[in-house]
Amino acid sequence: MYVTTESGLADLIAQLQDCDQLAIDTEFVREKTYFHRLGLVQLACNGICAAIDPIAIPSLDPLIDLLKRKDILKVFHAGKQDLEILYRLAGEVIEPVFDTQVAAAMIGWGAQISFAKLVKRATGKRLHKNETYSDWCRRPLSENQIEYALDDVRFLVPVYEKIVAQLKKLNRLEWVQEELKPLTDPEQFALPDPHTQFMRVKNMRTLKPKQMAVLREVAAWREKEARRRNCLAKFIIRDETLLQMARQCPETAQQLHDLRGMNGKEIQNHGDTLLKLIQKGRSVPEDQYPELPEGTSYATTRGVEELLAAYVQIRSEELRIEPHILADRKQIHSFVRYHEQEENLDEHPLFQGWRKHLIGRDLHMILEGEQGLIINKKGRVSLINPSPNPNPS
Repeated sequence: MYVTTESGLADLIAQLQDCDQLAIDTEFVREKTYFHRLGLVQLACNGICAAIDPIAIPSLDPLIDLLKRKDILKVFHAGKQDLEILYRLAGEVIEPVFDTQVAAAMIGWGAQISFAKLVKRATGKRLHKNETYSDWCRRPLSENQIEYALDDVRFLVPVYEKIVAQLKKLNRLEWVQEELKPLTDPEQFALPDPHTQFMRVKNMRTLKPKQMAVLREVAAWREKEARRRNCLAKFIIRDETLLQMARQCPETAQQLHDLRGMNGKEIQNHGDTLLKLIQKGRSVPEDQYPELPEGTSYATTRGVEELLAAYVQIRSEELRIEPHILADRKQIHSFVRYHEQEENLDEHPLFQGWRKHLIGRDLHMILEGEQGLIINKKGRVSLINPSPNPNPS
């Protein structure tokens, strides 16, 4: 079903009111714009499968009302970007949600598994991904494009049901629910503070503190303009030009013109604003210069991280779960740092929820010397409790 009118949308939403689980996907384009350009919203439930055209339909209010319902579970695959789009559309987070990609990793079906591979494994069906690079905002859409888009939700509920059955069998449904909490946190979808965007400018650490204060002002202006115009920030002023601006601190329109890569129209329309911002940055007192986050150069004791990583690998094989889901290398590094610097381990992610019981406590005991690793008689790495040395030296 391809829905292109408000009356058609109202009829569709009326048919979906009794859904318990609603499969959702979106098609979008974000190559030249700040925000996603929504091209399609696909829904499936109770044998109904539909693609909604948000470009053709002036008001999506009935859809938004459905998405806001807390008694309907919204099922996605790799849904973070979909949820970001729907957050902007609805003005609030969409919940409750379930992500089949996250859940698949919890039952050992692979990390970051594609939807086509997941459908093949769960249902035996083979999807043809021949419209992956379509421009979903160009009209008209072909029948092939619409069918391709519908496939992304047509099989999503059957996949969800198969995965949930496995999760229940393994008693891991609560694990997934914990992992999905960030997807319903509004902070995940909040726009970044414009005054922190200078830190994303390439080579910004080569600047002196006062120059960095200038960069902070002009980069914040560029970020706000990119949102207002709905374009990529680099289309306004490129990073390299912002760095030149911060280093040279031009005081006149002609000096702005002399900057390599500076667009004449930007100077004509916004030159006075840029010059005022440059002057504002130059006038910042030293105690208000930008503060950069501390570098992550802490080096843990040699070999310790590798030892813990080896245990994580073995534990993941025992549990049939992806190693990075248990503990990735970044988490292992910070866990060792917490231990060596005597920080509060209770605040560390590996000491939270199900991870604490499955991996965190063992890792801590290894670090404390209360457990060790050996090659057992079956040739596998396993934990042991070290015997106390009766004759300590």
